[in-house]
Amino acid sequence: MTPKKIFIIDDADFMVDMLRMIMSGAGHMVVGVAYNGEQAIESISALPSSALPDIVTLDFHMPKMDGMEAVDRIRGLVPSVKIVMISSNATLPVVRKAKDTGVDAFIAKPFEPRTVLDAIAKFE
Repeated sequence: MTPKKIFIIDDADFMVDMLRMIMSGAGHMVVGVAYNGEQAIESISALPSSALPDIVTLDFHMPKMDGMEAVDRIRGLVPSVKIVMISSNATLPVVRKAKDTGVDAFIAKPFEPRTVLDAIAKFE
């Protein structure tokens, strides 16, 4: 698998740390992290073009700007980015809304590390 540039967005420190370990352990490069959608937009905007993410993982429920709103804003900054929503709110209406908003993959929490890596591998 070709290493990907990953940006992680989640309001839970432990989830950011776990995703960072999963991604780094698989040879991917974590180019940034944010703890809410608003912070993510600011951080991604400040990245040099060579560091723009190939993939963004984000939570659904976050303070300041939720995952659904962040998806549109992130796509405005990086149109080719693949977006993986990782959320404990995996009800059918939420998953449908995520897909309609442009999310490329949805993973329910809790998850196994292999599930995240398999989702990313589909973007080769």
